[in-house]
Amino acid sequence: MEILTLSSALPVDRFLSGKAQKYGIQPTALEIGDLASRFDLVSIEEMFAEVTIQKVACDCWDVAGTLSARVVQRCVITGHHVPDFVDFIIEERYVREIEDTGSVEVDLVGTEPLVGGAIDIGEIVAQSLGIAVAPWPKSSMSAECLFEEDVSDEHPFAGLAALRKPE
Repeated sequence: MEILTLSSALPVDRFLSGKAQKYGIQPTALEIGDLASRFDLVSIEEMFAEVTIQKVACDCWDVAGTLSARVVQRCVITGHHVPDFVDFIIEERYVREIEDTGSVEVDLVGTEPLVGGAIDIGEIVAQSLGIAVAPWPKSSMSAECLFEEDVSDEHPFAGLAALRKPE
């Protein structure tokens, strides 16, 4: 299995029809720092992806695999550090864009277009991490920081509420 970094793009011409090829994706320290900044993470402790790429039809390639990572985020309430383990399944289909679409109708929902005749494997892994992390991380201490606010009669609809009260 060949090990790649996040800056790797794989030209699709290297894939023979029906023959699957397996790759490992291990980001460099610089790439991990960039990802942490990009997704506003405190840190990424570990990260590794394993993908298989296979040409499944003329001008069509499937990418399938898994992403595992240990990340640390900030609690949205307290700001405390919240560790999280990411275990994400990667499934993408790439197709070559057709030059003349005037005479052919093709439904490409659920597919990604090739850019420059290559699959940007690093960007697939990076986007998968962004999707997989908890969108609103909360620490165990966050419940203690929440409190119920006193309900006051002074609010924008207080006048209307007074009209509803029987005298």
